[in-house]
Amino acid sequence: MLTGHASRVAAQGGTIVSHAPVRAHWSVRVVRDVAILSGPAIAVVVTLAIAWEMRDTPLTMFDGVLSPRNVPELYPSNWLTLGHAIVPVIFLVANLVNRRYGDNYAIAHVLASWGLVALMTIATILQLDTRLPLVGGDGPSLRVAAAFFGAMISGQLAGSFVFDRTRGVIWWQAPLYSALTSSFTAMFLFYPLAYIGDGWLWLNHMSVDAGVKAAMSFALLAPYFLLRPIVRPSGGLGGF
Repeated sequence: MLTGHASRVAAQGGTIVSHAPVRAHWSVRVVRDVAILSGPAIAVVVTLAIAWEMRDTPLTMFDGVLSPRNVPELYPSNWLTLGHAIVPVIFLVANLVNRRYGDNYAIAHVLASWGLVALMTIATILQLDTRLPLVGGDGPSLRVAAAFFGAMISGQLAGSFVFDRTRGVIWWQAPLYSALTSSFTAMFLFYPLAYIGDGWLWLNHMSVDAGVKAAMSFALLAPYFLLRPIVRPSGGLGGF
């Protein structure tokens, strides 16, 4: 049909005007992408910094819920902190990026944000700036830090894939399934990589921490729902 219309216009001496969009120069696209990813990447750094600062605040709400009642030595609050519950906020950030720009930007966001986290971590350890906080002697070992980075990146990449495949008219499915995927993937990778060979207590910690992050996946649906009118999908992307 379009070919026939074009032939008639050409036969009548008309001019066919293409309305294809002009592709921006690569340098413009790079600047635009950096601008898009900068805010979410900084949000991840701030979230992890807050989680680190909250590492000494016990989380007591799961005592007797994710552990036997009246057995204080098994209460999660002996090691579980508010920082563990804050970490899943980074899954919310990734979901919002995916909602707005799609999975390609979400993947780029994960890699860019963790690259920035790595740079900030190195700068903090080396105290390259006096305004950076002191880590002190309670910093994680290289094994724990590497396991955390690898597990969280893997979890977020898996979550980005799930979000893109489940986005649609039921608004809560994509963010919930994505956050749950990120949580379980990250936790079930992190604890074995960081602690296997150091006894079996890490199995209990892994189960409890996965439960906490699963609970947070549901809780973070509330801010996601409130931000939906602000962070709307770009043209061509589904999801409501």
